[in-house]
Amino acid sequence: MKKIILPGRTSKFLLTSLVLAAGLSGFSQRGQERGNWGRSENRQEAQQQRPQQQTESRSRDWQQQRQQNTPRVQQAQPAADNRQREWGQRQQQQNDQRAQEAQRANEGRQREWAQRQQQQQNDQRAQEAQRANESRQREWAQRQQQQQNDQRAQEAQRANESRQREMMQRQQQAQNSQWNRNAQRNDNRGDWAQRQPQAQNNQWNRNAQARVYDNRQYNSRQTNVYRNSKVYFNNYRPQYNRAPVVYKGRSYYSFHNYTYHPYRPVQYGSFFHPAGFFSLRLGAFALNFALNNHRYYYDQGVFYEPYNNGYQVIAAPEGATIGQLPYGYSSIELDGYTYYYYAGVFYAAGPQGFTVIAAPPGAVVYDLPEGCQEINAGGIIYLEFNNTIFQPISLNGRDAYEVVELGDQDYDPNY
Repeated sequence: MKKIILPGRTSKFLLTSLVLAAGLSGFSQRGQERGNWGRSENRQEAQQQRPQQQTESRSRDWQQQRQQNTPRVQQAQPAADNRQREWGQRQQQQNDQRAQEAQRANEGRQREWAQRQQQQQNDQRAQEAQRANESRQREWAQRQQQQQNDQRAQEAQRANESRQREMMQRQQQAQNSQWNRNAQRNDNRGDWAQRQPQAQNNQWNRNAQARVYDNRQYNSRQTNVYRNSKVYFNNYRPQYNRAPVVYKGRSYYSFHNYTYHPYRPVQYGSFFHPAGFFSLRLGAFALNFALNNHRYYYDQGVFYEPYNNGYQVIAAPEGATIGQLPYGYSSIELDGYTYYYYAGVFYAAGPQGFTVIAAPPGAVVYDLPEGCQEINAGGIIYLEFNNTIFQPISLNGRDAYEVVELGDQDYDPNY
């Protein structure tokens, strides 16, 4: 065998290579053994580290994708901002439009409310003006009525005074004429008695008979005077053109034909009571007055007088004066004069108000109060209330009552 001699450097290189190869082979065997032993441990660690690695991998991928998407995001951002601004502008416009519509609706409601308020105020002012106007009209009508009543009362008073003066003049003339006739008869009787004594005795007899006849005429005249002494208000005297109805010595004069219909008293209200009704107290607006030194009370068309620590309803006293007629009264035109009627009582206007008067004969009324009494005069049924006689009649198709006048003998104090 030939011995190969290598240069120095090459030999060193080879030697170093051999040593390194031997070391590497031993190391690789030990590493393989160690690798077989640690592979199982690494597998467990790898399984434990895999979620973390996956998370880190996803994070790196997300970072890379983010870095890749950043330019796109930066490019898309202005468009998104523009869309955002446009959306915001549209929202603002819509909000502004809704606000304007709400404002217009609110203004419309306010205008309607203001119009309703104004209409209510106008209606209230119109009602107040109407009430004030009606009040002024009532006051004016009352003043006109009062003036008319005062004027009628003055005219009636002047007419009454004129009639009284005429009646006094006629009576004075009649008395003067009677005195003259008596004086002449006395003178004639004296001269004739001196000339004819026998004839005087005969004349005295005849004069005695004449005096008896004169006494009858005087009594008849006195009866007529007594009848005429019952002077109604305004010197009213009815002129009848028909014979009276005579029953039990009483004469009933009337203008209308008798027409029977049942007596149905009218209910004027809870405040009205017939004569004889007793009450412990009166209404708050009852008036008291004195007449012929006697105390009376008046409340809503009803007259009272004190009785047994209370008040008793009485017939309306003639001559009593009230300031205002009761509600529901009616007016009656008779012989050119105006009378007022309520619940069986007649009134006439005077300077101080309205005075209770005797019922004027011939007056026709359509209602009578409770408390009338029926009188059968020869088969004719009359009604009496407060010393006034009423005859049932029919007038214009309505049931009515006429005030009837009693005849001469009914005024005889000895009847």
